[in-house]
Parts: sequence; C-alpha cells; structure tokens
Amino acid sequence: MRTRREFRLTFGTADDQTAPWTDIRSLTWSDICGLLTRHQIGPKKGTCIVPACFRGKRRKKVDADRIEIAMLDSDAGATLDEIAAALRALGWAAIISSTHSHLSIHTTAKRLNWDRFKQAHGDTPDLAQAFLQAERSYLPGIAVGARLITETENEVVLEHQPCPKFRVTIPLLHPWVAGSYPDQNTANAAWANAIAALAHALGLRYDEACKDTSRLFYLPRRPADAPPPETMVLDGAACDIFSLPASLAAVGSPRNRTHTARAADQKAQHRTCTGPLGFGFDFGHLEVSDPETGELFNLTTWASSSAAHFQIVDALKERRPDILLGKVADGTKHHIRCPNEEAHTQAGADHATFLVNASESTSSGFVIHCRHAHCTDRDRLLFLKQMIEQRWLTIEDLQNPVFLPGQPDPLPLIRIKGGALPEVIQQVEDALLAEPFRIYQRGGELVRPGRASTPLKNAASHSTPRIVPVEAHALVEVMSQAARWERFDGRTKEWTRIDAPLTVARTYLERRGLWRLPALAGVITVPTLRADGSILQEPGYDKATGLILERDQGACASIPDQPSRADASAALALLSQLVETFPFVDGASRSVALSAILTSLIRRGLPTAPLHAFSAPVPGSGKSMLVDLTSVITTGRSAAVIAQGQGEEELQKRLGALLLAGDQVIAIDNCEAPLGGEFLCALLTQPVVRARILGRSEAPELPTSAFITATGNNLVLLGDMTRRALFCQLDPQVERPELREFTSNPLRQAEQDRAALVSAGLTILRAYHVAGYPDAPTPLGSFEAWSRWVRGSLIWLGEADPVQTMETARETDPRLDALSSILAQWHAIIGGTAVSVRDLIEKATQMNTPPEQAFPRTPRYEFRHPDFREALLVVAGDSGVISSRRLGKWLAAQAGRWLNGLCIQRGTVVSGNQRWTLTQQNGGEHARAA
Repeated sequence: MRTRREFRLTFGTADDQTAPWTDIRSLTWSDICGLLTRHQIGPKKGTCIVPACFRGKRRKKVDADRIEIAMLDSDAGATLDEIAAALRALGWAAIISSTHSHLSIHTTAKRLNWDRFKQAHGDTPDLAQAFLQAERSYLPGIAVGARLITETENEVVLEHQPCPKFRVTIPLLHPWVAGSYPDQNTANAAWANAIAALAHALGLRYDEACKDTSRLFYLPRRPADAPPPETMVLDGAACDIFSLPASLAAVGSPRNRTHTARAADQKAQHRTCTGPLGFGFDFGHLEVSDPETGELFNLTTWASSSAAHFQIVDALKERRPDILLGKVADGTKHHIRCPNEEAHTQAGADHATFLVNASESTSSGFVIHCRHAHCTDRDRLLFLKQMIEQRWLTIEDLQNPVFLPGQPDPLPLIRIKGGALPEVIQQVEDALLAEPFRIYQRGGELVRPGRASTPLKNAASHSTPRIVPVEAHALVEVMSQAARWERFDGRTKEWTRIDAPLTVARTYLERRGLWRLPALAGVITVPTLRADGSILQEPGYDKATGLILERDQGACASIPDQPSRADASAALALLSQLVETFPFVDGASRSVALSAILTSLIRRGLPTAPLHAFSAPVPGSGKSMLVDLTSVITTGRSAAVIAQGQGEEELQKRLGALLLAGDQVIAIDNCEAPLGGEFLCALLTQPVVRARILGRSEAPELPTSAFITATGNNLVLLGDMTRRALFCQLDPQVERPELREFTSNPLRQAEQDRAALVSAGLTILRAYHVAGYPDAPTPLGSFEAWSRWVRGSLIWLGEADPVQTMETARETDPRLDALSSILAQWHAIIGGTAVSVRDLIEKATQMNTPPEQAFPRTPRYEFRHPDFREALLVVAGDSGVISSRRLGKWLAAQAGRWLNGLCIQRGTVVSGNQRWTLTQQNGGEHARAA
C-alpha cells in the first residue's frame, strides 16, 4: 500500500480565547473530506479548524508557521455548480461545503456603515440592493429587490434573495512556510497575495478575512430549520498556488471559462493517468469487492505495478465485446458505454466515453475518459471499479498476463516434482507470506476478508465486512495467484504452466498448528484504539492487533492525538445529544447507553466487556433503537439480530456462527425467557472460547471480541449473568409509546453524522488515556480493562456509574429470589440444626393434623410450611414433588455463598448422608455480595 500524504492542521475552539492552539493533527485528504462534508445540526459554535500551524500556543498571524491547504469562503452567491465548474476547468482537487448561513435571506450590517453609504448615495428605492452589491460584493441576482426590514441603534437587517454560501478547501502542491521569507510580515503578505490569486483564478468573490494566516473556520454546521447541506468532493491535482500569475484572473473569470475548460479538456487524457488513482493527488487506496466471491482487491496497489501495461480494450473485447460501440477515434480511442452513465443527465450510448490501451497511450498507462460533466474529472480506477462491479471485467482479467504484456512476472516460480511435496509446501507458504496478506488464520481455519451485500428495502444494498473460510478450491485460486506454477511435460520435454494442484491445497489446509500466516482477529470499518491507547487509523492489516481496517466511505473520523478534558466534554455532549430523547429511568441507565457506544468502538481492543442489556415494561420504548444507534456508529448499519432460541444449546450455536463470521455487534433481540447460560457467561468473561457451530461438528477456538447486547420487555437476567451485564431501563410511562412524536430522528442523525460520532467516542477514550486514567474506579471483576477505560472515562466526565445498574439485574434474578426465600424459610423453621436432604424435604412437606369434625367428611390436610415447600419446588421440583437428587445438587452449588447474612455450609457425613448447616453472620442479618 502506498504511503499517503498527510496535512497538518490545527484544531481548537473560539469559545475560550485563552485556550492554547496546540492540537495539531496530521490528516489524509480522505480524512479531511470526511470531516468537511458532514454537517452537524446546531448553532455556529464548537470545534474550529485552522489551516495554519503556529509556533508556540497562540493563534496569532505573527506566529503562523506553515499552511498546507487553502480555504476560501464564497459568500456572494456563487452556486455549487458554478464553483465546481471553475475548479474542474483548472483540474484541482477540492472540497466544496455549504456554510452555516447558506441560502439565508437576511444580512446584518453595522448601522454606521449603512448610514455612511446612505449619506453618500441618497435614500433611493434600490439603496439596499446597491449596498449589498457594493459593500458585500453580492451578485446582482442575490441583491435584486433587497429591502431594509429592521434597524436598531447599532445595526440594520436587509432582506434579499436566498444567498448560496460555500467554503472551498484545496490541497496545496507546495506549503506556505513562513521561514522561507525574510520576515513574518513579508510571509503573511505573500499568503494574502496567493489567496487573492486563487480567488481570481476561480472567478470567485470571497471573504477577504481568508487572507489572514491565523483565520479559523468552524467545522460544518447548519441550523435545524435550514435547507439540507450541499457538498461536493472533486478529484484532481494539488494546487500550485504560488505559481498563479495575476493574469490568470482573466482566464478564470466567468467570461473566459469556456477557454479554460477547453484547455483543460485537451489535457484530460494526461490528467487521468498522472497519479496512483489516475490523478495527480494521492487520495489513498481504492478497493473493489469481487461480485462472485466477495474478496477485496486493492486497485491502488494493482495500478502501481500494472496500470502502465494493462490492455483494457483487449480485456473488454474478450469479456464483454457488446460494451464497445465500434467507433475508434485517432486509431486508439475505442468508444464504449460509460460505466457511470446513471450519473449522466440522459443515460445511453452517446460516444462520449473512450478507452485507450496502455501500449497506445501517450501518458502513464491505460485511459478511461468520459466527457460528460459528471464524469470529466472522474478517476480511471473509479471507472474500473464500476466495470468490475457490473461484471464487464473481472479481477482475473486485471491479473491475466495476456492483458499485461511487457510486465515483468513478479511471482515466484514453483515447479511440481515427484517426492518434493514438503519443499513445495514451504514454497507455497513463502509465496503467500510475500503477498499483501491475501489469507489469514483464525480459529484453526484459513480465512480471508470479504463482504456480504444485503439488499435493503427502498434503498441500495449494504455491504458488510465478513470473515470467509477458505476451502480447498478457493485456496487453489489464491495459490495460483500468489505464484507461477509449472509441471514438466514428458511429451514436449518442456516445463508448462499449470494451476496450483488441489492436492497441495488440501495438504496445506491440514497443516493446522504449523501455519506461519498472520492471525486475523477481526475486520473493522472505522478507526479504533489499541489496548495501549494508541490510535489505529491506517487502513489495512495491523500486526499489533490482528485487525484489518477497511474504512467505510464517509466515515473518515479524525481523532486528536492529545485531546484535553475539554475536548472530551464536548465530545460527550455530542453523544448525549444523540440519546437525549430516550426515556431512561435514571442517570445510570443513560450511562449504560453511552457505555454501549464507547465499548463497541474499542471492543476489538478489550480482552472482555460486559453484556449491555436494555429493558422496558412495554414494546416500542426504544430498546432496539439504542442497539441500532450503537451498531450504526460502529459498523455503518443497523444491528442484525438473532433470537434467543428454545434453549442454551441453540443459542450457543447461533452465537458461535456469528463469532466465526467476525461480527462486530451481536444483538440478542426480544428475549422472552430469562437470559443466561454457561456459554454466554463464558463468552463475556473469557477472551477465547470454543464454540459449537450450527450445522458443523467441530468446535473451533474463537476470539470473543464482539460487542454483545440483549433486549426484552421486562428482561430478566439469570444467575451469574447478573454480574456480567449492565442493565439499562427505559420507561416511557405511556400506554402506546410507539405513537410518540419527536422533533429528531436519532438513527438518521447517527447515519448522517457517523464520522463525527466515531470521532467523539474515541476522543473521550483517548483523552482519558492521555490524562493517565485519573480517579479510576475500583476494578470490576472479569472486566478490569473495560472498567478502567470505558467506565472510568464516563465517571471522569460526570456521568453516573453504569455498574450501579447491576444491582437492578440482581434484584430481578429468579435464582437469587429462590435462594433468598429458601434461606429465610430455613432460618425461621430449622435454624442452625444440621440436616440432610431428606430432613429438609420432610420438614418442607410436613402436614398439619386436621381438626376433629362434628360430621363425617374427608379430612382436609394442609402443609405446615407451604412457603418453604414452594421455594424448594422452584429449585428442585420434578412433576410436582421435591427431587432429593436435584436438591442435593442445588445445595452443593450454593454452599459457601452468603446472602442477607446467611450461608449454607457443608456439615459432616453421617451414615453416608451429607449434612447441611445454615450459618448466620455475627451481627445479624445484612446483605453481603453473592
């Protein structure tokens, strides 16, 4: 994988003028794209971004040191399409994003400026329009018909047409470095001139404050009642801002834009081949999922070695000749249907798209180019990705030597010879290790990452990362890709090329315990934190954790390296806003919901984590939505749920199948029976378990790094599960909670603001780690790492302790209720006398003597201790009677456990019968931890 360029930016807040501006982050262009195209809802406040880095802690232009991106505010009325057209004409990469006052119809001005303008121009009917055009540089179409609607002692408010307002962010080819100039004033002046030249090149009227090297920009926000935000990300080259001549202003003006676009079109073929993705700027890696197998293929890595050789026309003629339209321009440009034609204004073949073989190209490799406005600057690898997804080409075509003439064979040579199987196996593994980790080992199996597409109702299908077992025939394919295989042909007396033999694949599969392949712990789609607190945000395989990060598009979260407690508090406020409409019964239940989000984000890095249970007295209270919120933030989709099943064995098999597939979130939904069981308890407290898989006989050893939730109406946790689960209670206190109306949709907000929410969650945890885990709570048994990090960070920021909810779960545990009842009855009826199982049963079933009756009738017998009998039936009942065998096992399981100051203890063995004694703590009855 190529090393991607990173840009250094400064983050902070304008709310506190004394706060230091030392939060400098290095972000890839993809990270910045995600950051600046996600609009939060709310007032214009919060986190700000400054293109400059500063010497020291002050945000002053006298201390500005380095700028690597340019940001322009277009506030005069230019539309998104107009700005995009100007950028495309110049071939620059850019992010265009609407600002907080986008499409506002009101402009506020100082009263002094208004009065001065009025005095100079007279009180004419079009005074407001003239003022906006002269003082604010508004375009005539925005200012026409403007009028004064409000005036006070200090300001006036003018009403006008809706005014488009956008922020344009452009990467720079060469940074502005203050040290390159004689002094700071000269350096600042040079930056101001460069910004002016940039605006003139684009033909934009802009906010002059953008010339300031210390200028801050708020991260994208919009009012709740504002129109939807408008954003666009353009492919292209980095801008050489310091080479822009003043004369370029005329070329870039609207009057001459046609000339600029024509010149850019003449360079289209060159631009589509200049970078690793086809343009001059490195945006990171691009992957495609094989439509047949789900295998991920890195197009960027492939292009770095194969784009210069790929005969795309020949491959398409072989695979899908119907795509070619038969027209060939200039002898090399083969016209085809556009793979992106759905984005065209009018779909259909129109001879606007052409291909060029690498051998016939005048640039660095094959060409795919479309002249449509939606595609003119689209990267060739994005086109290629669509061709594979639409089955015009296959991944095999990209690797077929027939379509890569002149490319040196990078694959190792393996020759099949009799008696050399051990040597061949060694060569195979060396070849697999030399590849960029095509396959991995997990739970005694060979696996590979893949994706499963799930069709969604009224929406496009959602692609979910999966861990896919590699069977013998699939391994043959991988081995054939990893090496060049040959066998000696006795007839021709030559070595001939073959596929990897199935026998070799089967032999390698049987070498469990001897594989040297990397271990795969899981696949994640957003950054996370490692167990040591470090940030895992580089896509690909991470050797330290065994995780593969496959970033979802639009989820490019940015995590500060040294966040403060103030940063963590701001991040918590964002997460709290997401759950504020849920009817939590108390603060501890709310903490469980927040803990669910934080835990799911770093679950892969925790050895263990408690189950998060959500309960309510009626359906429709929001239990499942809380689980879906967590899942959307962590995985990008709502949780795929499983039912509890008819018994513990069935649930174990379902859980095992999900662990094997590598699911990040496992949601046990709508539990109707008490939830517990040995396997689920072990799954929560052990880092590795052996799981029985549905439909399979073996029990592979699997990591338990999935985040597990459970929901139910009046959910009951059973036995040991009560100490392994947090218990969130919701109570809407209405008969039909599903009919409630809300002003916001938390699930939709989570989908729209996913990147920001991921960043918020990880900022909280990273800040607590950087602070040194201050005031960490007493460790929770079996969940020490989770308790120190997730629980500790919530308490650190003033939230209630989520562990408090465990007591609620214990109070509703029927097993604990039964034990408490038996202990109380035993103490009242038998006391401290040593008794056998038979003695207990006889005491509980002892009958009262019926009273004498005046008239003959059947005597009525009643149990002397009915409550004691009922309590024993709960734990040892069998067909309406107390089973001595079951009661003996139950007593053995409860021996030594204190509850309410009482404890069952083993006594002596008399005539082969175990005696049992009830012991009371000194000081009388009081609760003791079970």
